[in-house]
Amino acid sequence: MARTPDLERRQELLDRIVDYLAEHGLAQATLRPMAATLDVSINRLVHHFGSKEELLTAALLRAIDQQIEVQEKWLQRSPRLSMCDIFGKWWKWMNVSPANLALVRLNYEAAALNPEVSGLAGDVRADQIGVWRHDIEHRLFMDGLSPSAAAMEASLAKATFTGIVMDLVATGDRKRITASFNEFISRLERSVASQRR
Repeated sequence: MARTPDLERRQELLDRIVDYLAEHGLAQATLRPMAATLDVSINRLVHHFGSKEELLTAALLRAIDQQIEVQEKWLQRSPRLSMCDIFGKWWKWMNVSPANLALVRLNYEAAALNPEVSGLAGDVRADQIGVWRHDIEHRLFMDGLSPSAAAMEASLAKATFTGIVMDLVATGDRKRITASFNEFISRLERSVASQRR
């Protein structure tokens, strides 16, 4: 079923809002400068999204969806990718474009910001990490780990990957951090191989 014109306009606007937030961040996000940059009225933002908190929640969900779409394309082309292969693809994807890295950074910023600053509900903040941790856990289970081992490795892998990305965002030291990333992947590969059922 085709989208109505109003839903299509909302989706197009939502994608532009995600780009805006990825570039400008969440901490200082307010409707007036956002509307001015996007060349829309505040009334249009409120019409489509309601409050600022509802707008931010919708944008963060869309940012996750955009990243899931990227990963699904990789998996459509290569369905047998391991979790380590997928991490490698994410690392290349983030480093090919500042906009790609900014989109990933947006999730981490949302998870880390104090709710009094962001206005985001706890479950929205938790999803910025949890969606990916659950995906990693599922893929590690499919790679042959037991449910308990997959859960533990997923938590460790997600925390490590998040730290590596935040180091990249904060320092920009790609050479050092890429070496650390490669070591992380080597260790994860060895750990997964040693725990297969």
